[in-house]
Amino acid sequence: MTEQLHLALNPVRSDRTEDFERFLAEVVAPAVRAQRPDLDGRWRGMRTSGPSADVVTYFFMFEGGSLEEDWELGVLLPAHYGEDEANRLIGDWVATFSPLDAWAEAAVTSGQDS
Repeated sequence: MTEQLHLALNPVRSDRTEDFERFLAEVVAPAVRAQRPDLDGRWRGMRTSGPSADVVTYFFMFEGGSLEEDWELGVLLPAHYGEDEANRLIGDWVATFSPLDAWAEAAVTSGQDS
């Protein structure tokens, strides 16, 4: 049986991409390795080459498991960092996201000028 492949899109403010990527490398990756070694190496991220309306879109692929149970940062991070630190880290990470309206507008209008 083929395992499920989950896709996720994250709109990130173009001025916060370094913070977003640092969070993935320094916070998420160590937590996954420690808490769910069976999932280590089973996720990949990609991004658009440049911003559109000051938004960079990140695409993630998660192989296997459940988004709600296995890949949920609200479960993985508290287990690894403790509840208070995980809440702080997640709060900082959420601040890197672009408002959805700007992202959606850019997606709808992209390519209309050509």
